[in-house]
Amino acid sequence: VFGLLGITNTSIAIANQNSTIDNYNERYTPQGRKQAGKRGTYRKDTNVWVYTSAFAKRFGMPQQWIDDDLKGAEALAYRLDLDVYGTKCGYFSNVENCRPATACVLDMYIDDKANLPWNNKARYASMYGRKSKALLWPQDPNDKPAYLYRRAKRGQQYKMGLDVVYVSGSKIPLNNYFVLEYDRDIYKNLDYVSGTMTCGSFGKSRDIKVEIDKPVLRKSGSIKYNYGSLAHSITVPNSFMERIETYDKAQYEPNSLFKALRGRLSTTTKSNQSK
Repeated sequence: VFGLLGITNTSIAIANQNSTIDNYNERYTPQGRKQAGKRGTYRKDTNVWVYTSAFAKRFGMPQQWIDDDLKGAEALAYRLDLDVYGTKCGYFSNVENCRPATACVLDMYIDDKANLPWNNKARYASMYGRKSKALLWPQDPNDKPAYLYRRAKRGQQYKMGLDVVYVSGSKIPLNNYFVLEYDRDIYKNLDYVSGTMTCGSFGKSRDIKVEIDKPVLRKSGSIKYNYGSLAHSITVPNSFMERIETYDKAQYEPNSLFKALRGRLSTTTKSNQSK
């Protein structure tokens, strides 16, 4: 009897373990949800992922996006986000011409052993939630928002979380990474940083590195660029960049401002030629 109970308990434990090895499909894909018998709405994952095998096991992620050539980060997630900068109007000298401002976002999940050079003690900060406050313009010139006071403390410019983060690759020049959000210790022993880059050029490059510098500060508190030391580096697998390039062709290029501009120039040229 005890032997049978032991076998049964072991079987249950293995079944429970296997059910959590890869439950991403049950949560975020139509076929996986159907097979699991799940109903109701669910969040669509719009990210292109790459991660280590340890990250996949920890969070139940699919095997096909594991690439242990990723160094310096546990996971990266890339997406086109139309909500970061909101909708802007006035394009092409037409006050009624409005379009969402595209942002190409790269999320980074980094082991806290990297000891990133954080520039403040706040555990969490975000610019994603500034949707309505960006519309506020105080009528009194002395009525200033708090971020200006924080900027004054650093001197030249207030930087969220990390001062100097840049991206380099074989086909793109040095490209700044603008931090939008961070969460130190978002999970145990794991830090999270989210930021934007220039759309289009990033996905076409290979041999990408994301580098985080520990800056040198002037007496005023401003950053003395090109004098800092490398604090942390992330090597991005080319397989991930290939998938990003495919994603950009489907998601970014059809809706890019450059395509709209080319279309407008083409229409204007044809109109002038007809005259």
